[in-house]
Amino acid sequence: MARPAGIDFLTPVGAIPGFGDRRCEALAESDIRSVGDLLYYFPRRYIDRSTIVPLAQAHLHPGAVITVRGAVTRTRVEKGRRARMRALVDDGSGSIELLWFHGIPYVRAAIRTGMRLLATGRVTLYTGLQMVHPLTETLPEGRDRPDMPHLPQYRVTAAMKRAGLQQKGLVKAVAWSLKNVRQFPRVLPPAFEERNAFPPLELCLTQLHRPGDPAALEQYRRRIRYEDFYSIAVTLAWNRRAFRRPGRPMSAGDWPQRFERSLPFTLTAAQRGAVAVLHADAASPRRMHRLLQGDVGCGKTVTAFLACLPALREGYQVAWLAPTEMLAVQAHRQIGAWLAVFGIDAGLLTAAVAPERKRAVVSGLRDGSIKCVVGTHALLEPGVVFSRLGMIVIDEQHKFGANQRRVLQEKDPAADFLLMSATPIPQTLARTLYGDLDVVTVPAGPEGRKPVSTHLVPQSRRADMEAFVRREITDGGGRAYCIVPRVEPDDDEEAGLKDAETTFRRMRDGPFRGIACGFIHGQTAPREREQALSGFSSGGIRMLVATTVVEVGIDAPAATVMIIENAERFGLAQLHQLRGRVGRAHRQSYCFLMASHGCPEHTLERLREFCRLHDGFKIAEMDLQYRGPGQVAGTMQSGWDDARMAGVLEDVATFREVQAAVDEMMAAPA
Repeated sequence: MARPAGIDFLTPVGAIPGFGDRRCEALAESDIRSVGDLLYYFPRRYIDRSTIVPLAQAHLHPGAVITVRGAVTRTRVEKGRRARMRALVDDGSGSIELLWFHGIPYVRAAIRTGMRLLATGRVTLYTGLQMVHPLTETLPEGRDRPDMPHLPQYRVTAAMKRAGLQQKGLVKAVAWSLKNVRQFPRVLPPAFEERNAFPPLELCLTQLHRPGDPAALEQYRRRIRYEDFYSIAVTLAWNRRAFRRPGRPMSAGDWPQRFERSLPFTLTAAQRGAVAVLHADAASPRRMHRLLQGDVGCGKTVTAFLACLPALREGYQVAWLAPTEMLAVQAHRQIGAWLAVFGIDAGLLTAAVAPERKRAVVSGLRDGSIKCVVGTHALLEPGVVFSRLGMIVIDEQHKFGANQRRVLQEKDPAADFLLMSATPIPQTLARTLYGDLDVVTVPAGPEGRKPVSTHLVPQSRRADMEAFVRREITDGGGRAYCIVPRVEPDDDEEAGLKDAETTFRRMRDGPFRGIACGFIHGQTAPREREQALSGFSSGGIRMLVATTVVEVGIDAPAATVMIIENAERFGLAQLHQLRGRVGRAHRQSYCFLMASHGCPEHTLERLREFCRLHDGFKIAEMDLQYRGPGQVAGTMQSGWDDARMAGVLEDVATFREVQAAVDEMMAAPA
């Protein structure tokens, strides 16, 4: 069968059979919009189905994941409060029961009596041999082995599930893409490929999605990693050239003094030092191109706002970009209050803003009547045009790619440009990853704050910890966060991983019965999320169960307790960021780390060391030291975007090697 005409890396995923609008929108939430994006969405692990265990021997593998083969001799659907489907599989030497509690209509249609199939899952011994929610594959006549001996397992998001896209659908979509793409791009120059003896890109992508031997995958991963490093290094090199442009000399005059008199607190010496550097940049005829970093709670936001005053005083506009609706709304509220000192209003531009209000803000930016706007990716839209843009601030810069940063800068190439980092960046990496930026640091927070008392709690002491937290809430008037790594239960994930919905119900109905509890995550509707956060700030909600959506930008000074479930799943820098949500007033606060059952001793020691440290820069260096290959991407907060920078953090030496080669290439005469 001929390949469909015109399928390449830029073809939208809607060209894949069975992918309608709902599935395309779900994939877009994970930045998968094209066939090429899908082929770079690599499996997080592989299930080994190369060995088939006879059912007569299955009882020798209790608790292990194995693959069996046989004929379906009986199926039965049981209805009731907890519906389930059962299927009995027999291979002549023995039998095993397959059991499903979810997706029963789909399973019932797929599993029929008389068919031969492979089943892969965890063996349990109940009334007999049993597998719950196994992976199954129908075996046609004449085939006894799996189509893919090493089955890829992709991260399936909640949005994908809602769109009816599960593991099998992703596997089929990737297989179709590999089969039908007519041409694979040449990312690396030929000299780079030859020097490193890289396998062809088509072979690398095929093996990473459908491996013949998982032990041999490193050679294919190496090429993909090198490609990513090359793209980052080229972008950095071009940034160094492109962003050293003329700017506009601007002065803050007496506005900083007027603003400081309105504050209920005094700026620290570290903040004043950083502001002096930023105002010197503003006064220079060369445009500012700088990264502002600092430890958790050091006051980066007010420092960045002070950096905007020269532009505002001179009549220029300020654009403040935040990565999420929640952070944009909070920043707008805070910045709007600060701007009131000067009689200036702030506009808000996000996807959730009503159309008529959005049109008014866009019009105000175009004619110059709106001097400051806070927004999300909506600010990057082509229709958003500024009259006189003088200052750009990008909060949580690691959440934005280089292209997104460039789009905003190109709205006025002479505007000053300030990035803010969510957590301290190790000094050993700052020069490597941010060679195109000047860096200014706010090293410490306000004096008088007590360090957050941090403890690694064994599971055997969970009840004691929860009793302590209950007393802290009821007797001490405090509030508590409970952080979990995922939104909802997932049959494909490792056992024991906590989710927001289940944990919320357990807290509300168990140890914190009678205490107002709430929960939020990245998929919570904006209005519900705002209600939960305002309730937590005001005291209407005392226990807030959340994912890492609260790790930055949430300011609830009355919060004194942070519980982090499955703490080993987070990088140290992210644990430090989460811990920074408490201890923001002068009252003693606490952070409790709950590791999963069976957590390795070396991981527990890493968490114990974190408990002893409170310096974010030292923690960032330690995070880099401990990080190794295979670390889950997205657990650190220092880079352009988490998934790409995870690779750099794991292999800084190779990245610097690529940087040197790119610099040599760009310096060579044309």
